[in-house]
Amino acid sequence: MNITLGLPIIRTSVDHGTAFDIAYEHKAQTASYVNAIHAAMRLSKG
Repeated sequence: MNITLGLPIIRTSVDHGTAFDIAYEHKAQTASYVNAIHAAMRLSKG
């Protein structure tokens, strides 16, 4: 998971980038996406 600092908004993203190499192959895992969302939620609570 990546966190971008120095912005006026909270920005998190998955650690694997766009993953075009596995797009449409049903190989993608949701854990990184879920972790990024949870981190953004924790950061928003201050």
